[in-house]
Amino acid sequence: MNDKSNQYSQIRRQFAEYAKLYIRYARLTMAEKVTVFLTAGAVAIAAFVLAIVFIFFMSMAAAHWLAPYIGIGWGYACISFMYLVLIAILVIFRKPFIMNPIARFISKLFLS
Repeated sequence: MNDKSNQYSQIRRQFAEYAKLYIRYARLTMAEKVTVFLTAGAVAIAAFVLAIVFIFFMSMAAAHWLAPYIGIGWGYACISFMYLVLIAILVIFRKPFIMNPIARFISKLFLS
């Protein structure tokens, strides 16, 4: 009887150790995935800000380049219209351009 009790006690200890290791592994895995997610978010925000600055200066350059041909006001209007068309395309195709890549990234990150 003592031998069986000793076996159960040993199995219980091994199971508890296994559970502790599994919980620790889950915590480390989650920490790694959250770190990757936050890093990707920070890089995306920085790239977005730099892209906005780049687009602003390129828009000004394009408007001034068009100015001798159609006037400065119409140059700015043409550039604005171009942005309106880009916004319409982005709204129409938001699922394949924005939602699907984000969903793929998050699912690959957390489900792998």
